[in-house]
Amino acid sequence: MLATSRKFDYAVRDQKGKVSFYVLLWKRKGISLELFDDYWRDVHGPVCARLPGQNQYWQFHVAANEGGLWPTINGIEYTCPEEDQFNGIAELTFETAAERDLWFKSAAILMDDEHNVFRKAIGYNSSFGNSQTYFDSIPTGDPNGQLGVIKFHVMVKKSDAVSVEDFRRYLTNSFAPSVIQSDSVLKFRLHLFEQVDNSRPDAAGVSHYESPEKQYQAAFEIAFANPLEMETFFASKEYAIAVQDQAKYVQRLLPFPERSAYTFVYDGKMTLAGQRSSTVAELIANIGATNQLKEDVVSLMLEQKLISYSNGQSNGHQNTNTTNTLINKRTNYYKDLAADYSRPGLVSAYVAKKLIEDAEKIVAMKERTLPEISPYYTLEQIEQENKEWWPTHCEALRQGRGDILTGEYRDDLVYFCQDGPYQGLEQQKEREQHWWALIAQPGVTMCWPIVMFHGEVTYFEWKCVDDETNETLAKGNVTWIRRGHRGGCYLKTEQLTFYRDVFAPSELLKLIKTA
Repeated sequence: MLATSRKFDYAVRDQKGKVSFYVLLWKRKGISLELFDDYWRDVHGPVCARLPGQNQYWQFHVAANEGGLWPTINGIEYTCPEEDQFNGIAELTFETAAERDLWFKSAAILMDDEHNVFRKAIGYNSSFGNSQTYFDSIPTGDPNGQLGVIKFHVMVKKSDAVSVEDFRRYLTNSFAPSVIQSDSVLKFRLHLFEQVDNSRPDAAGVSHYESPEKQYQAAFEIAFANPLEMETFFASKEYAIAVQDQAKYVQRLLPFPERSAYTFVYDGKMTLAGQRSSTVAELIANIGATNQLKEDVVSLMLEQKLISYSNGQSNGHQNTNTTNTLINKRTNYYKDLAADYSRPGLVSAYVAKKLIEDAEKIVAMKERTLPEISPYYTLEQIEQENKEWWPTHCEALRQGRGDILTGEYRDDLVYFCQDGPYQGLEQQKEREQHWWALIAQPGVTMCWPIVMFHGEVTYFEWKCVDDETNETLAKGNVTWIRRGHRGGCYLKTEQLTFYRDVFAPSELLKLIKTA
């Protein structure tokens, strides 16, 4: 089971996806469910990921609706006829309707592949702002497999007795606000659909038509940590309030359990699954092959371009063929490091997850007594360990992992800053948590354009960039004296400038995890 609680709300990460295309998919007859899953995930998915305009692209592989999992209310149907049982949901989000239109215009190559795996594909559009994540405490927003939680994708058909406007008003003003009050709900995401465009032509052997009486007007995604939490929710006062008038507005409510979920585009960029297929992404993540995510490998795999650095080397080999070669003229401070934090957008979610795991292991290696520099623990080894640690430190800051950041210091730390020196972990934590909250807040990306290493010394310059306006909110430079993984940081000097707040509001402080 995933160790998930409602301590954090990550819903803000979905806010850029203002419109969506939500597609119900039926597997082609004559192929097994396993073959359907494999082809859709590892062949069709990477093709779709390369089409323009997408902000997010998920595949949800679902089990059949069999009834019995949801409490029943008189007047509402909860079981799905066999011919209406679909096997998967593709959800694509876009920042604007124009970008969705661009995707549609580019999708002919995708339609040509549909007949290999689908027999029916029914696409629902949502208008601007009508696909919304109300609450999400699941840390992984870009899954590649099973999440270890119980999750349902629930299709909703409105009652014929109410208007579309009244139906939507019930879901957004009554149902959703009540559901997210329950501590048992880990995630709730709601879609309000437009009518299916039945003028969309069928693909070869694949139906795009859905009769009006079978169309849905909404869907929601809901997750629980385990069956006990799910049953606790159904027995709660929050659920009772949410459904007290439901039969007036809802004719059919069909929960489809999620079997697995995969992410091919996230925050406007292809994930590793989008680049290389989900199966390859899982292999790279499981073995920890961070070299596979470096710029030169990505360029080679996606563009068939071999990046050559200024010393004429590429991946440690002499490059004699200059055709399709890119020359990096600026100093690449991250050339030999596991990830590049010089600007936003360079670190995939898979790398970020791996670096956080590495960070937790590294801080656990710190010894109570500062180790001596000796033939058995040399400056060369310490410098190499500092290079290994550096990307994990950057990712911990981006994610507000104050517990990791505090673990990088020592009890005998001396810290010199503009507003005076302070010493020890408690003073460090008290002073820095406001800075952590400000620089790791939603909508802000922290970058480190320059980082240099020499023995125990790590020097770097940093800045925080507003994702919407590209405004620099804060910047500074730091010198660490860090004795590798075994010693941690025992001396730090910093100059920092905040252009907005100096003290973080309580809402931001709640996002920071401290030891």
